[in-house]
Amino acid sequence: MKIPGLLLIIVLSSMIAFPAEIRESNENIYRILAVDSLNRLAEMSMASDTALAKSSASRALEISVHINYIAGQITALSCLATFYQTQGEYLKTLDLYFKIIEIYEKEKDVKNMVINYCRLTQFFLKIKDFDLAEKYLVMLTRLAKKSDDPATHVNVNLTWAKYYLAKKENDLAIRFGFLALPYSYKAGIPDLESSTLRLLGDAFMQKKMYAKAEYNYMLAIACLPPGTYAVGISILYTRLAHVYQVRNNNFLNLKYNLMALRIREYNGPVHLVASSYMNVGEAYWLLGRKDSARYYLQKSLKLAEQIGKIDLLEPIYRQLFEFAKAEKKYADALQYYISRNEYFNKMSLEANNADILILEANRTIRATEAQNELLNQEIVIQDLHIRNRRIQIFLFEIVFIIMLALILIVEAVARKNRKRKNELIELNERLSREISIRIEAEGRLNRSKELHRVLAENTVDVISLMDIGLRRLYISPSCEKLYGYTAQEILRMHTPLELVDPAYHITVNQRLLEMFRSKNSTRFTYKALRKDCSTFWVEASINPILDPLIHEVKNLITVVRDISEHMKHEEELSENSRQKEYLLREIHNRVKNNFAILISLMNMQRDQSADSELSRSLTDLQLRVRTMSLVHEQLYQTQEINTIPFNNYLHHLALIISSSFDNSRIRLQTEIYPCKVNIEMALPLGLIMNELITNAYKYAFPGDKTGNIWVRLRPEYEDRFCIEICDDGIGLPQDFTMHSTQTMGSQIVGILVEQIEAKLEVSGNNGACFRILFSTLQDK
Repeated sequence: MKIPGLLLIIVLSSMIAFPAEIRESNENIYRILAVDSLNRLAEMSMASDTALAKSSASRALEISVHINYIAGQITALSCLATFYQTQGEYLKTLDLYFKIIEIYEKEKDVKNMVINYCRLTQFFLKIKDFDLAEKYLVMLTRLAKKSDDPATHVNVNLTWAKYYLAKKENDLAIRFGFLALPYSYKAGIPDLESSTLRLLGDAFMQKKMYAKAEYNYMLAIACLPPGTYAVGISILYTRLAHVYQVRNNNFLNLKYNLMALRIREYNGPVHLVASSYMNVGEAYWLLGRKDSARYYLQKSLKLAEQIGKIDLLEPIYRQLFEFAKAEKKYADALQYYISRNEYFNKMSLEANNADILILEANRTIRATEAQNELLNQEIVIQDLHIRNRRIQIFLFEIVFIIMLALILIVEAVARKNRKRKNELIELNERLSREISIRIEAEGRLNRSKELHRVLAENTVDVISLMDIGLRRLYISPSCEKLYGYTAQEILRMHTPLELVDPAYHITVNQRLLEMFRSKNSTRFTYKALRKDCSTFWVEASINPILDPLIHEVKNLITVVRDISEHMKHEEELSENSRQKEYLLREIHNRVKNNFAILISLMNMQRDQSADSELSRSLTDLQLRVRTMSLVHEQLYQTQEINTIPFNNYLHHLALIISSSFDNSRIRLQTEIYPCKVNIEMALPLGLIMNELITNAYKYAFPGDKTGNIWVRLRPEYEDRFCIEICDDGIGLPQDFTMHSTQTMGSQIVGILVEQIEAKLEVSGNNGACFRILFSTLQDK
């Protein structure tokens, strides 16, 4: 597309004439984009990471207010309101809702004012304050009368319906739902129409009119476009499934619960996915498919435990209890019943805390409402006083202006008479002040000179003044104590290098050249020469004095300090550090050698023994000792003295165990990422790995079975790492736990996992898998 010549000239002229305005406009565009990104991040993370959602929305609000971006402010305030409502901070939530409404009132946006008054009403319904909910419902009904927008009338009637549904007045809720329905058709917004039909379905469900509830839920689903994967449609499928469950149609119950699960797995929050797993498991149980039911309930339990969702864990354990009781597995049923009671008590405690918060919020809101009414009355009274006061002030101002005019006229006449007299007085005073200032400045200058002379003559450091040719113009008397030369002898020297050890002449010249180039002060150390030809360490600081007119170096001020004692102390510290490091390495080397001797002794004992059980025990013990020895071997090979590269250690350990069994039927596969741990952490981790890998070789592939053993080490997040020892062998017994086995190996693993504060997860599907989560920052 070609731009006309005149338009191009106008655009270029504006860019030249107003570059600052264009740059500011571009910066605002970037800030608006940043605000929109932050708000999107806050909305997406609200279900998974509330702290991130809050920080993102707060930052978006701060930037929006700074650039006066209204849409960004409203979105950020809405996100923050949602956050505080989920946290039970109802007063902050209420304050944010009123701020949003205040913005729309300033913009005179009736449609959005109604929407936010609806949200405010639903908030009061949540905290069970029906009086305030009704009050604001009446207000938004009056406000909606000013609008011809059908969507606005849908929102008002739908909010009334929700109000009566919350009060269990189902007939009135159905009435307002049907009043909202024609407006939703007229608005042509599928979501509004679907929400209205869903509310009617909920009202009929409460009245136990299941056929009508099913009909309205079906219509609500049909309103939405095909292929919709929103969370709303998954809720409709769940409610339809509940209708069929109540009506004992278990096949359709399973069908719609599976449809809801697919949508929630695609884009739903995690807690809804866990809820759908539980619903599907229950549906399978009702159909008699117990394995499928148990599979989905276990998935629901695992997901609910991950997110710590107590209100999901209680029904899941209750369902598991019912299933176990039905199957006469009373031990499992008792365990599930205990867990269910634990979470039931936690839910009751949380419900009580929530009720307390709601009561406190209601009490505070009521008090605020009463205080606002009193303030409004006081404002009316103050307005009357202010009006009367303004009339009085107006009369006083007229009188004051007349009097001021008379005073100004008299003052103008008197000013002319005083002007000449004041000019003479001011001239005399100016001369007196200038004389006093000059006398005072001379006194300060003399005192400053005396002070500088005293400092220079009594300081321990040697202070010099040099010209640009490096000839000394002045040197402090302390030079005689430092160098052995008098001040006059040093001033007669041709170059300052006469006081520098010849080995450091090049270094000093380089630093001087660098100082002249950069025109900045420099500091360096070198060895100086005394009059008796002895050397000592000094630190020199050279500061250039620049000519203010040409900005070139005019003079140099140098300060030289004796640092011989400091350098001697540093050398002693360095030597001590080297000796300690050597001693530690020698200790680790000797420990490694002692472990090697111990392994050899056990090997000799094993060769001399005919007892196979003793031979196996000695072999296991050798591997454990070799595991500990390998830590010291790795530590001896590395440059550090307290940490080892655990990835190398784990790789070598796996190869040693594999070679000790020498089983060609079993393939060892490794996937190991770099990781460093301290020696106190490496020893228990190595012993745990030794037990788990050895057990996999011993028990995972009995007879002639072949298979794989995987050893993986990878980072999880921040300082957390994960080790997995997995195989595709015969797997673990169905009732296997680390606490149920009493072997030495399992006891060692249990004790060491607890010692390093790690987390051990065991699974036995398609083989066995042991997963250990640990932190590399632990300091044992």
